[in-house]
Amino acid sequence: MRILAVIQKNVSFIALLLALAALPLPAQEEKSEERLRFNIDYTRSRYSDSLSFCEFYALLPRKQLTYLPDGGSFKAEFKVTAEVFLQDSLVSSKIWKNVNHTDSLSTIESGQNLFFLNHFILSEGDYEMSLLIEDLLKPESRGSYRFPLSITAFKGPELQISDLQISSSIVRDTTRTSFLKNGFQVTPNPSGLYGLELPILYLYSEIYHLVPASSDSGGQYSVAYKIFNADGRMVKEVAAKRRNKPGDSAVEVAAINVVTLVSGAYRVVAEVTDMENGAVTSGMRKFFVYREGDYAEGGAAGQTKEEVPKTGSAGMDADRYAVLSEKELNEEFEFTRYISTKEERKTFKKLNLDGKRAFMKEFWAQRDPSPGSPENEFKYDYLTRIQQANTSYRGTFREGWRTDRGRVLLVYGPPDEVERYPFSNDNRAYEIWHYYSLQGGVQFYYVDKRDTGDMELVHSTARGEIYDLDWERWKNPNE
Repeated sequence: MRILAVIQKNVSFIALLLALAALPLPAQEEKSEERLRFNIDYTRSRYSDSLSFCEFYALLPRKQLTYLPDGGSFKAEFKVTAEVFLQDSLVSSKIWKNVNHTDSLSTIESGQNLFFLNHFILSEGDYEMSLLIEDLLKPESRGSYRFPLSITAFKGPELQISDLQISSSIVRDTTRTSFLKNGFQVTPNPSGLYGLELPILYLYSEIYHLVPASSDSGGQYSVAYKIFNADGRMVKEVAAKRRNKPGDSAVEVAAINVVTLVSGAYRVVAEVTDMENGAVTSGMRKFFVYREGDYAEGGAAGQTKEEVPKTGSAGMDADRYAVLSEKELNEEFEFTRYISTKEERKTFKKLNLDGKRAFMKEFWAQRDPSPGSPENEFKYDYLTRIQQANTSYRGTFREGWRTDRGRVLLVYGPPDEVERYPFSNDNRAYEIWHYYSLQGGVQFYYVDKRDTGDMELVHSTARGEIYDLDWERWKNPNE
């Protein structure tokens, strides 16, 4: 694998030191005369029936390195030595050199990190792994970790899940880079630290040994996520989602907003269920949240457990309802036309200004998927989709959220895949949206029937939606 060294600014190094100073690291750092401090993490996944793929990655603060003049610019060099031992016998090793350049020393700031990764392929056993980083331009500056590494083969036949890889971003992209994994670019976060600058916990894992289906429901598996604090109390839950089995193994990715969690140590648990036979497996990973404001006077870190709300939340912005005008309240409630009940709409119309303010807070609180935390993920996601629809699907005479594509986005969420076909001599512009986990897999078909840029829904395989097997007639530009 090609080794990559890039600058990352997603996490503040100062915040990292503050947050991790009192928390256990994945491994114990060895003493040295002038230590280089860095973060390392690893994940284990299936390579074959008898071998596991152990990938490791590290973040090295750029400011720790020595930069010397190099032909009009400045250069730093450091060597990485990775070794795996079995009962004090060296099993495998990898050694490489990284070089980093800068035009000016003034551009090197705290919070900039050099990232690199590599891997070992190992059989089952209890190993030890060490990672040594040496500043080649300042030999006395070095740092190392040595830690136990237990390898278990993912040979089945029972349902299994790889290690959860906590990441700073995951995007669907097949460009060949060191980050590529099964069609996703997965950027690891070896520090395990999240907060205001990195609010989303991204998770990548692989599921093995799903059994063949004997029924429609058996062709699916479900994944649920739970987050627990250091006291073992569940503070956030993402409801189980069903997905179609692509075969006997599957790739699972998730994005969880954790910025609302109080500073501290947490563990996220993924629970997988095979709907064919009810088999269950789970994976766990630790991570940390740090928000500087939590430690200010009156901050969340000083609250007692009794002060943490136990009921649904109207969202982090709930205080704004006290100052919203009636026009603004009416507009926000109008956004909910696809998810509000007939009774709620009738009630809202009868209320005065103060009543509408209280109603909106209660409306969102009742839909909070994780009572006990100040964030309301449902509200945040829904209003974010409103903005997305207005930006992407605005019609000639309608706001984006009022269009057919906007409605489907709000009701069902973003599609898993979109096929887009532009206007041509043979057909009008049209789109097909695919939802692979909804109702066993459904599609929505849109056509620009009036050649105005406003796609109209002409057919869907989803229950309760317009159904027209002859929908392709709308594609004909001569009709």
